[in-house]
Parts: sequence; C-alpha cells; structure tokens
Amino acid sequence: MVKSSEMLSVLSAEAPINSPVLTDGSAFFQLQEEMRAAFECTIVDLPRNMLVQHPHLITDIQIAVIVTELTLAAARDSIRLLSWLKSNAPQTQVFVVANKIHSSGQLEISRKDFEGSIERKIDFVIPFDQKLGAQAAKLGKPLAEAGKGSKTVAPLVDLATVLMGVGDSPEGAATPGQKKMTDKGGSLMGKFSDLKSMMQKKAPKKK
Repeated sequence: MVKSSEMLSVLSAEAPINSPVLTDGSAFFQLQEEMRAAFECTIVDLPRNMLVQHPHLITDIQIAVIVTELTLAAARDSIRLLSWLKSNAPQTQVFVVANKIHSSGQLEISRKDFEGSIERKIDFVIPFDQKLGAQAAKLGKPLAEAGKGSKTVAPLVDLATVLMGVGDSPEGAATPGQKKMTDKGGSLMGKFSDLKSMMQKKAPKKK
C-alpha cells in the first residue's frame, strides 16, 4: 500500500497473465473488511466480471459509480450493469459518470441518445485531457494534484463532494445539482475539505 497523501492511501496489484485467478471471493471479502476497519472511506475499482462471480462483494456497498464512455458498446454494458445492480444491490445508490469526453470531434453516440438508451441521466461528464493524464503519470501524482484548475478536475471535485456527502449522511442522500452539505465537526466532509480546496484552486492567468 502506498500513502499518496495524509488523506489518501492506494493499494493495487496486477493480475498474472500466465495463470487464471481462481478464488471463491472470500479473500477479496476479507480484504474489504480489513480495509473498511482501517479507513473511514474506501473506494474499490471492481471489474464488472467480478460482479457475477462474487456478488457478495457489493452487498455492503453504499454507492456504486458506473464509469462509461459515449459509445454503443458502453451503452449496452451500462444497461446491463444498471439492471444487475437494481436486482442484486437495490440498497446501493448508483451514479453514472461519462469519462474521456472530447470537447471537439464527433461522438459515436450523443449524450442525449446515450441517456435515452440507459433510461437515466448521466450524473457527471469528465472531459478528456491527454496532456494532463500523461503529466500525472509521469510525476506519479493524482490528476487533482497535477492539474489544479483543469476542466477535467472540476467535475471530479463535484463527484467527490457528492459521494462524500452521500456516504456521510444517514438521513438523506445528496444528488447532483444540489448544494453541498454543511460541514460538521469531525465528519468525512469536514476532513475532505482540505483536499477539495486544493483541487479547486484556479490556475494563474497568463499575462
């Protein structure tokens, strides 16, 4: 595990290419429980094939974020994922995020048609910034730190704010477009404010 900052630790590994990963999912579930006990908030990048193989991994998940691109294949997969979550994890609040959206150039499928296909709105749209992605990878830093003031970072800030608000509020869930929840004492939102302010700093204007 790598401690990226005072508020972010990252655990990752590559799957072997010379042998299949054979497990009943109990090891993954135990790892989830250990992480949940050690941190106030955990984010799991769960491959879609694991949903079918190990559905118990999502039974205690509060929020699911489906990250997609605006393509026909992605629309088909999003429909299937939304249906699966509705049937197998009805307690989970779902957000749909459109990623790598080019500001110029024709999309394979428009946002309107995509939303019509999946029968719900896209909650957040993240613009594609190849230079920022390359720079962040080169520096080994999160996008938010490498690209302060970037148009790509702004929707990530909004997404993080909403997710932290939902996870910290037992009374009611925040939704995109609503004002952010009021920070309270030792709440997750309060602890998240420093990172949020860091990401929202605007880049200095060129003279």
